[in-house]
Amino acid sequence: MQRTDRYRFTVSMQDGKPVGEDAKRVEALRKTVRGTGQYVKLQGRGHRHGVYRFNQSLPLMLAKSADVYVYDR
Repeated sequence: MQRTDRYRFTVSMQDGKPVGEDAKRVEALRKTVRGTGQYVKLQGRGHRHGVYRFNQSLPLMLAKSADVYVYDR
């Protein structure tokens, strides 16, 4: 069971960006929601290295993967 209906999928990350087919999926989703009053957000996931401020949001540069969400503006 998902916690939110805004979640779409999870992508692999490298150097702060989705890689391979995942990059194409994110770009396609961005094109789909463009002009609809919505936007795509990537939420970094991975090891937090004991840094407390990363408990809320892991920087994409440090993320091994990211969850992709669509939000209303």
